Amino acid sequence: MVPSLPARQTYRMRAPASGREAFVEADPDGVYVDRETGEELRPVTRVLPLAPSPSALLRAPENLTECRRCKQLIGIDLSDCPHCGLRQEATNGDS
Repeated sequence: MVPSLPARQTYRMRAPASGREAFVEADPDGVYVDRETGEELRPVTRVLPLAPSPSALLRAPENLTECRRCKQLIGIDLSDCPHCGLRQEATNGDS
């Protein structure tokens, strides 16, 4: 039996007035409210891995790339290599 892929995407959400943030498995048409302040949460960014993915791990193989200088594996969402500091080339979002 093949496990089902998570259909919902995890987002980092922020309440504009207070700046409070939360990670939420969200539906694009849903409305999400901070339970402490009552403010509507707005999506800031999608969290890796992007849905649908067989992995719930932040650093799954499909979300890694190799640094051009030190050849260490780094997340595709990073601008600079955390190992050697080299600025990474921009990706088109497909890798």
